[in-house]
Amino acid sequence: MQVQRFADIFRSHSDEGSAIIAPITDEKVGGRMRTALSKRTALMLVVLMFAGFAVTIAATAQVPEHVPWSTSEPITWGLFLAPYPQNDCLQAEAAAIHMTLNWSVSYVIDYDRNRGVWYGYVDASMVNVTNTMEPLLSWAASEGKSADVLRHEQRHFDLNEVYARKLEILLTRPRVTGATTDEVRTALRKEINATASAVLDMTAQMQSLYDDQTAHGTNAAMQASWAARIDGWLANPTQAP
Repeated sequence: MQVQRFADIFRSHSDEGSAIIAPITDEKVGGRMRTALSKRTALMLVVLMFAGFAVTIAATAQVPEHVPWSTSEPITWGLFLAPYPQNDCLQAEAAAIHMTLNWSVSYVIDYDRNRGVWYGYVDASMVNVTNTMEPLLSWAASEGKSADVLRHEQRHFDLNEVYARKLEILLTRPRVTGATTDEVRTALRKEINATASAVLDMTAQMQSLYDDQTAHGTNAAMQASWAARIDGWLANPTQAP
């Protein structure tokens, strides 16, 4: 492998991100090229309320801007700090949880002397996916703060965690070969972004389906069914659609 030639090719390379990927920076690591990609996707979900009035919830300095999902610390109504919206079309809604999936990966491009081709793969140790709730963007009406509604909101957060875990697994799999480093970079980035986009699209679809089938948590039987389903997916994320 001609390390110096490879280093010269990538020494000062950098790209601006597109609508799909954030700004990209390249860093030479031991004669290989490690590249970082990242994306942030936010999702807001609402629960319907059949009666209620607007209420403003004051933010407190003690609550962080981003609250990571946790098995030991479920969400509480104290994390829904945004003011209740005054928009007429939202007056029937009891609560809204705002969540963000944030992902980043590093990948390596190397040369296979035996086959005479360049190849690229994701560095599994550098895949990171986080699932957070944003208290300052999540809101609730006082009349909507029931235990049932909170459990429904928690399951939205749990469902997001399912797909965060699935995405983390799937992002380790892309591997491509090519005649040139540019060809490999283009193909690998395309596969990484396609993987992430597919999972994020499915996340949104399943969140909507969860709301539809549980009637925003008011159908107790379907809520229990979805709770069991989500628990199973948390244990085995690749089983999720």
